Amino acid sequence: MQHPPEPKLEQLWQRQHWPTWALMVGVYGAWIALMNYASLLSWWLVSPLCALLLCLHGSIQHELIHGHPSPWKRLNDALGWPPLSMWIPYFQYRDHHRLHHQTSVLTQPGLDPESYYHWPSNWHSMGGIMQTLWWLNHTFIGRMIIGPWLVIGIFLHSEVKQLAKGKLYDWRNWGLHLILVSVMMMWLHSQEVLWWQYLVFCVWPGLSLTLARSYAEHRPGNNNHERCAIIEGSWFTRVLFMNVNIHQVHHEFPKLPWFMVYPHWQRHRQAIIKRNGGYYYRGYWSLIKQTLWRQKDSPIYPEKPPY
Repeated sequence: MQHPPEPKLEQLWQRQHWPTWALMVGVYGAWIALMNYASLLSWWLVSPLCALLLCLHGSIQHELIHGHPSPWKRLNDALGWPPLSMWIPYFQYRDHHRLHHQTSVLTQPGLDPESYYHWPSNWHSMGGIMQTLWWLNHTFIGRMIIGPWLVIGIFLHSEVKQLAKGKLYDWRNWGLHLILVSVMMMWLHSQEVLWWQYLVFCVWPGLSLTLARSYAEHRPGNNNHERCAIIEGSWFTRVLFMNVNIHQVHHEFPKLPWFMVYPHWQRHRQAIIKRNGGYYYRGYWSLIKQTLWRQKDSPIYPEKPPY
C-alpha cells in the first residue's frame, strides 16, 4: 500500500529549495573555474574533478526535469540547457525520462526508453559482437568502461532516425544543442582545452559515474515497485546522485525534492523494502563486490519476471 503524500514543505530552506540552488551554483561555478585553470593543471587532477562535476550536473538536470527548484517550468528548463556533457540535448533527455516515468512496465524493451534489456527474438538476431558488448555491459566494470560509448552510440543512432522523419521539434532541440555545444567548445579552446581532451578525460568518466548510479536501478519484476532498487549509499553518493539511488522512493514520489527523499526512506524503510521485494544494497561497495566481473542479471528480457 502506498504511503500518503508527503506533507507540505514548511521550513524556508525547504520551500525555497536552497540545497538545489546551492548545488547548481556550486557546480556551474566550479566547472568554469576548473576549465579556466585546466591548462595549468595535470589531467590526472582535472579528469576526476570534472567527472564528478559532470555527474552532479546530470543529477541537477534530472531534478530540473522533475519540476525543481523553481515553480516556473521555463526557468527550470533554461537552467538545464548548458550542455556540459555534450552528447545529449536537454530536451531530448527530458522527454525520454518523462516517458520512462509514465511507462506501465519498467524495463520492458520497446516500452521503457531507459531499458537495457532485449526481447529474446531481438537478442538472437544480433551479431556475436553486439551480444558480447551487451553481456559485458551487464557487469559493473563493463558498464563503467564500455557503457558510455554503447549508450551514446545507441542514442545517436536512434536520434538520427528520428531526425530523418523531419519533425521540427527534434530539429529545433538539436539545433539549440549544437549551438550551445559550439559556444562551449570555442570557450574551452580559448582556455587551451581541446575537444578530444574534454571528451576523453571529462565526458567519458563523468558518464561512467552516472552509469554506475543507474547500473542496478532497475530489474525485471512482478510490478514496478519490485523493478526499482534501493542503494542506500554514503552521504557522498547521496549528494552526488541527489538521492536518485533511493530509486524506489523516487519512482513512487517523483515530485518529491531530492533532499526529502532520504528522510522519507529512513521513516519508512521496512515498508519500502517489503514493497520492492527486498531489492536493496547497503551501498555501492556492496554492489561492486557482487557484480564487478559478474553480470547482475541477463540482458535478455524474461518472458515472465524471475523474481
